[in-house]
Amino acid sequence: MKSNNLIRHENTIKDITKDGKMALAYSGGVDSSILLAVARGAGIDVLPLTFDIAKAREIPQVRNNAKDRCYHCKKLMMSTFRKEAGEKGYEVLCDGTNSDDRKQYRPGLKALEEEGVRSPIAEAGLTKEQLRAIGRELGLPVADKPSSPCLLTRFPYDTFVSEEMISAVGKAEDIVKAAGHPACRVRVYGETAKIEVPKEEILSAETNDSLMANVLSALLPIGVKQLDVDEKGLRSGTMDE
Repeated sequence: MKSNNLIRHENTIKDITKDGKMALAYSGGVDSSILLAVARGAGIDVLPLTFDIAKAREIPQVRNNAKDRCYHCKKLMMSTFRKEAGEKGYEVLCDGTNSDDRKQYRPGLKALEEEGVRSPIAEAGLTKEQLRAIGRELGLPVADKPSSPCLLTRFPYDTFVSEEMISAVGKAEDIVKAAGHPACRVRVYGETAKIEVPKEEILSAETNDSLMANVLSALLPIGVKQLDVDEKGLRSGTMDE
């Protein structure tokens, strides 16, 4: 028997896609992957669309990590998707925004509104955890995949972020994950960096000398000289605090 949340999600998708067709901004993350599975399970013809994020880094506001960078990135992404979807006969364009996203600082939401993008998960009133529960109900491995926001969120606003900096942080986080902390962030503050892991994992991370040395080594090329474990633990929106 389907859960009430799954039924509500399916019904919302059907209401949005009157012609049974939907183009989807697909990132491969938790939200868009579960949305794709639920929509197809409900008999919707879904066209997944992907975007080369490197194109957005040509935008000055994105390259310089402006506070409204997400707006400019989403604007380019969704306008590109809107054109591609229209050319292929898909009138409705959706994304994986959930109801939690609407409660946080998300400048990209303005771009979604401007481009007429629908958000079936949020419109169904589903939180991230409720969506994950739906994913588990459907037996989707992605349901328990840790969230992985854009790597630009690892740097303070109004900081020029090069490809080398992005690559270094990505490598550093891979090291942390391989050490047994799949949900993590590595934030860079000039010459200092901080590892964020769930609070119950802080002690094991900060006492792992090999982990700390390897992460610092990965960050040395971008000028990081000191590495700590953030005592506040893993959280969303650290740079907005």
